[in-house]
This record gives sequence, C-alpha cells and structure tokens, in this order.
Amino acid sequence: MESFAAQWLTAFFLIGLMFGVLFSPVREFFRRFVFSAVLFLIVYKALVNASGHAGLQWEHLLAIAGVVGSLLGCLVRPGVVHINRRLRR
Repeated sequence: MESFAAQWLTAFFLIGLMFGVLFSPVREFFRRFVFSAVLFLIVYKALVNASGHAGLQWEHLLAIAGVVGSLLGCLVRPGVVHINRRLRR
C-alpha cells in the first residue's frame, strides 16, 4: 500500500511540475508560481468534484506534492532559458 501512495505522490508531483513549466507566462517569479499553483489546485479540485461519486477525496499530501512540483517547474523554465541563451552565444 505504501508504494501505491508513493506512486500517487510522484504522479501529482510530476503533474505540478508540468503546470509550473507550461503555465508560467509572466517573468516575475512570485506571480508565475502563484498562477501555476492556483491553476493546479483548481484543476485538482475540479477532478475531485467530478469524480467524487467514485470515492475520490481531497488529499492534502497530493495537493502539496502538486504545489511543490509547480514551484520546481517555475524554477526549471528560467534555468532552461538561461542555458539555451548560453548555448546560442
């Protein structure tokens, strides 16, 4: 059962990472992080509401894993842009 929970945490972490990388359109870090984290939480809440009849409930650990993934995704994008600029020189 523990490996099953770890798989869910990893999946939500990676989804949050994707949200952080893809949905961070502004240059200011705090706004970028808040936008992607709130967008992740809205999608997660909609998922919980849509599949509540199947027994899915809000899990704080999954939400935190997604928000941490979003934070790291917001850090990855500027790093990749910086590396790309250095390689083009």
